[in-house]
Amino acid sequence: MAKLQKSSFIVIPDNEAQLSWLHEVLDDDGEVIKTDITSIDRVRQLLDLTGAQVVFVGISEASLRQNIAFIEDLVTFKTMLLVIAVADNLDNELVLSAMRAGAREFITTGTRHNEVMRLLNRLQLRAPIAQHNTDRLGKVISLVSARPGSDTPMLALHLALAIQTEGQNEKVLLLDMGTPASDTLTYLGINAPYSFLDAIRSLRRLDSTLIDSAFAKHKSGLKLLALPEDHTGIGEVTSADVYVLLGVLQQYFTHIIINLGGVPYSDFLHLLVSNSNTTLALLEQSVPSCKQNMQLIRKISQGQIDMNAVKLVVDRYLSNLPPDAENLARGLNVSLLTTLPSSGMARLKMMNSGESLFECAPRDPYTLAVRKMARKLTTAEQGKKESSHSRLWPRFNAWMKAKLG
Repeated sequence: MAKLQKSSFIVIPDNEAQLSWLHEVLDDDGEVIKTDITSIDRVRQLLDLTGAQVVFVGISEASLRQNIAFIEDLVTFKTMLLVIAVADNLDNELVLSAMRAGAREFITTGTRHNEVMRLLNRLQLRAPIAQHNTDRLGKVISLVSARPGSDTPMLALHLALAIQTEGQNEKVLLLDMGTPASDTLTYLGINAPYSFLDAIRSLRRLDSTLIDSAFAKHKSGLKLLALPEDHTGIGEVTSADVYVLLGVLQQYFTHIIINLGGVPYSDFLHLLVSNSNTTLALLEQSVPSCKQNMQLIRKISQGQIDMNAVKLVVDRYLSNLPPDAENLARGLNVSLLTTLPSSGMARLKMMNSGESLFECAPRDPYTLAVRKMARKLTTAEQGKKESSHSRLWPRFNAWMKAKLG
């Protein structure tokens, strides 16, 4: 699912020190997905979704029985899985117990990075290569902005509607995680009793039937899933829960548009952005907007995110006032995707009418600009797909020649 196509490492640490060390060692070489030992089902889902071959399991004397039972369950589920036991100290009883349970190797917290990498390379050379096909998964487009307000949900909603209505056989989901909560549903006058939190609780039962019956739906065919208006945070939801939900949803939708407007940088935002094919950073020309969004983009760039996939969108743009869009993009060190006009009257009319801009202001410059943006994004996706296919045959022919001598 990760767009960088790196390896995925699933880690079940025994304590925070182990987690911090594993991040330090593994972050540059793959995506680290943390979950806990209480749910073997969640780990199984993550293995299926990511194609991960390596799981790091923290063990200790205090919880050894539970650790060993967990490792045994893992290797029973996937016999070729590379389970690496991690402990804070080198202890013979821990080593023997982990190996008897099915762990392939045992390492201690603090082992040097190059030693861990040599160990992983040696193990993976012996293991069969698992092919994880990401081509069939739905494309994810995230929208981020450091400032809460109406602009990001407005764009996310109309971008999703444009892709839904202009494409052929498109199945689009708008995942509204922004602040304020559920603005996109409010704009359309949709009451949605089933929320993002309900979807997390329903992960075991989440299939096309539940999606069709429970998810909010617009007459265009667009499906919507949002945080409830009265939520007080995501509470007990873990990163693994969000990762699994996004992976499951990608199997049922061709595109997932995620509104993250007003969401501060956090592990939650990092997880969603790092698993997006494209991230749109939305800002205005004002000093406060530029300053806060520069800080957000800097944090994103420091988090092992492919910055080539981050595009700038300048909203409420006035070309005759500085700073211009090109200078903003250069200052932020991201590429400029497009600019959007103010269209204040049309936006206000839309928010108060319960209709989209495609219905109440179809010829407004903002409406036309969003349609053009949607076409640009989907055309770029198609170009990448065709390019990858065009490179496939030369690689295949070279492989055949090598095999046949």
